[in-house]
Amino acid sequence: MNQLTGLILLAGSSPSDTNIHYLSGFTAPDSFLYMKTAKVSYLVVSAMEKGRAEKQSTPGTQVFTPADLGLKGKKAWDRVVQIRALMDVAKIRRIKVPSDFPAGVFQTLEKKGIKVSIERNTICPERKTKRSDELLKLKNSQKSAVAAMKAGIALIGSSKIGPKKRLFIGKEPLTSEKVRHLIHKTLIDHDCAGVETIVAGGDQGTDPHERGSGPLYAGQSIIIDIFPRSEKTGYWGDITRTVCRGEAAPELKTLYNAVKAAQAAALRAVQPGICADEIHILCKKIFEQRGFQTKEVDGKHVGFIHGTGHGVGLDIHELPRVGASGEILEAGNVITIEPGLYYPGLGGVRIEDTVVVTESGYRYLASCPKKFELL
Repeated sequence: MNQLTGLILLAGSSPSDTNIHYLSGFTAPDSFLYMKTAKVSYLVVSAMEKGRAEKQSTPGTQVFTPADLGLKGKKAWDRVVQIRALMDVAKIRRIKVPSDFPAGVFQTLEKKGIKVSIERNTICPERKTKRSDELLKLKNSQKSAVAAMKAGIALIGSSKIGPKKRLFIGKEPLTSEKVRHLIHKTLIDHDCAGVETIVAGGDQGTDPHERGSGPLYAGQSIIIDIFPRSEKTGYWGDITRTVCRGEAAPELKTLYNAVKAAQAAALRAVQPGICADEIHILCKKIFEQRGFQTKEVDGKHVGFIHGTGHGVGLDIHELPRVGASGEILEAGNVITIEPGLYYPGLGGVRIEDTVVVTESGYRYLASCPKKFELL
């Protein structure tokens, strides 16, 4: 970065929040200011947060409060005034901001005569390749996801099949909400938070992002997708399994086996130097060879209707994408492999693991059994 230019990040949106966390090591519930120059990083936080910011931020980060910058009254929390003061401290003449920077603040900066431009490139491209300390944090989050998955599957497996194939725990119907509640309790025990956890049975599971609600039934596919965030580190885990309490119809078994085969083939293909598109195309080819077409039926897209995977780190979805992205995998990437098939009237199936790309292929961050029928 040019020594006369600073990069300004304002906490308050997901991309900037996680980039600030990555660059400075600091997070806070309230909005705050971060600036990076060629040599130094700066934080502007409230007096309440200063002590914690000084302890948590990476070495060499300079921490200021508005008072430290000589700002008082209403001006103390005017972001434009803060930025100008910080530019004076850093002795820089112009700044860059990311594309998610608030438009109102950007316009005011320009009106005040501050030379500001938009940084079109990825702010932290180095986030794609995880350091050893990041891999450990991701592994811990994934182990939490696996523990919660095992708890959820065990609950479904222990259920009794009642009238009209409805599942029961004792005298109470087993619902998506009850399974999700147990999953979230398990995650809390592992210092993780469950966010938008999916437990979707039957046709609910044919919408990949449907959380699921209501009673669960025997003979139907139940998609369980758990993506916890560590309360301590901020890193995520991600895992999906599909199960069926009782015996599944032959057509549903065939659907499951196709997804399982596609995921296994995709995992075998993971290695440094491969284009992510090739892995996605491989999954599509396996599905087509097994007679599972992706198409539109009655206005609804069915079949393999999403990408094969995505990067995982401080964001649940980050680079590299495993799909039509043109991105080349590198050792140290952490990605999901999660092919799926979705057909209303039959059901949905998705199987997902989070793996790290190694010099020779891949390894699981945490392993978890893949068993469909819970008999």
